[in-house]
Amino acid sequence: MSFESSAERIVRCCCEAIAQGEESLWLTTVLRTWGSSPRPPGAMMLWSPSTGAVGSVSGGCVEEDMFARFNHGQFSRSKPSRFIYGGEQPSGGAPIQLPCGGELELLIEPITSDQEAYWEALAQRLLARKPVWRSVDLVTGQWQLASEGAPESAETLISILLGPTRKLLIIGANAVAACLADMARGLDFYVEVCDPGEITDPVFRSGEHRLRKTYPDGFIAREFSDANCAIVAVSHDPRLDDMALLEALPGNAFYIGAMGSMQSSIARRDRLLSLDISASQLQKLRAPIGIDIGSKTPQEIALSIAADLVSHYRLASPEIGRHQ
Repeated sequence: MSFESSAERIVRCCCEAIAQGEESLWLTTVLRTWGSSPRPPGAMMLWSPSTGAVGSVSGGCVEEDMFARFNHGQFSRSKPSRFIYGGEQPSGGAPIQLPCGGELELLIEPITSDQEAYWEALAQRLLARKPVWRSVDLVTGQWQLASEGAPESAETLISILLGPTRKLLIIGANAVAACLADMARGLDFYVEVCDPGEITDPVFRSGEHRLRKTYPDGFIAREFSDANCAIVAVSHDPRLDDMALLEALPGNAFYIGAMGSMQSSIARRDRLLSLDISASQLQKLRAPIGIDIGSKTPQEIALSIAADLVSHYRLASPEIGRHQ
């Protein structure tokens, strides 16, 4: 089962469009936002007359206006452009006001056939789960990739940090897991569910999420241990949940949590300490899991976990989507 983040999908579609000889291809990236904005810095949209839009940078009036400008050739095909909705244009043009009163700064790039190798290289780095800086020269349109950090800032250079797909492993295939899996997928997570027992929820029988009918032993350290991974244990079976936590806590996942009451969470911590998990490793554990919103139903519990996932990811990876 394959899954792509929005960034991976856009990069793949860009490679395919170049290979197919698309001559009017544009990439738009959100650089900054002020006030109301539905898309964060780093959000991207690819557009061509034949394929339409892949991805999104705003919505409604902004994207409709951009499509019209692309169709009428209002952006340079020889170099990138910075364009602002709701504020003064870098080129000195008249401001374009937004109904919401916000402000949105965009980078508009013409995509050309001579960039094919660069886009293929970017696709490979994202598939290798490596964050990568893409630096664009506003004068020449040329760009470069760097893994260790953005190049030194310059007035004509814009660097954007792209991250790999976020991955979520859910231990236990129950009602909470089903709700959380659907929410997380909508939040651009690749989701897997692990449960060796009998599966009754139709969500997991549909094949939409990958299901591992095995114990969580051996694969977590190999596949869910980098800083873009999260592991949540919601099976209510201490044997299953603790097995997953024992393998997850020594890793680098940005979020590790377990469902249960305060009393059962204290007992779980004692068990994990007795099984050679160190005190510093145990500090990573979110138990009871989620944000306290007084949740009672599976949907509400899943919502509290999903909100906690997003909060921790943004705190752990504040640079993703950032530009300089």
